[in-house]
Amino acid sequence: MFKRYLFLLAVVIIGVNFCRAQSRPIRYSGIINTGAVFGSNNTKLQVQTIHGIQSDTWSAGIGVSLDDYFLRSFPVFIDVRKDIFNTANSPFIYGEGGINPVWRNIEESYRKIDHKTGAFYEGGVGYKIGLNQQMALIIAAGYSFKSFRADSYVKAYDTSQPLNWAWSNRTSDKYMLRRIALKIGLRF
Repeated sequence: MFKRYLFLLAVVIIGVNFCRAQSRPIRYSGIINTGAVFGSNNTKLQVQTIHGIQSDTWSAGIGVSLDDYFLRSFPVFIDVRKDIFNTANSPFIYGEGGINPVWRNIEESYRKIDHKTGAFYEGGVGYKIGLNQQMALIIAAGYSFKSFRADSYVKAYDTSQPLNWAWSNRTSDKYMLRRIALKIGLRF
């Protein structure tokens, strides 16, 4: 819980500093990433697209990801980045935070699983390599976290009415997945 509050505090501080930089010209910024997430469950693909604004060395945007680790989900998040130097080639730091909706629920003749939206956050470092005036190759590594809850039900016979089957015996499991993310992409 403390880590979440610390992460949110860092995002707010970065956002405040970004707002202070508003006197500089603001332009569109877009990022398309692909990479792998590594954890105790396996190694899976992650694809992201982020669109927002940039002012000098700061950028902020809204992103969506297809995350296939453990259970397919599509995190929706806010991304904040800071280039260390105001040059074409520069190291950078980034932070992302948002929600993690799960791709689909499961319903079979004898059981049903409802997946509930959880949290998503990621933070890391990377390096930007300028390709031309408006495009850069980015390579990044970071710590990634996603969570969700799964409510499971089984079909049981309801004795109060004849031939009446109902979903009952709910169990609830919370999944908290911690991973290492390695990504490569384009920033434009």
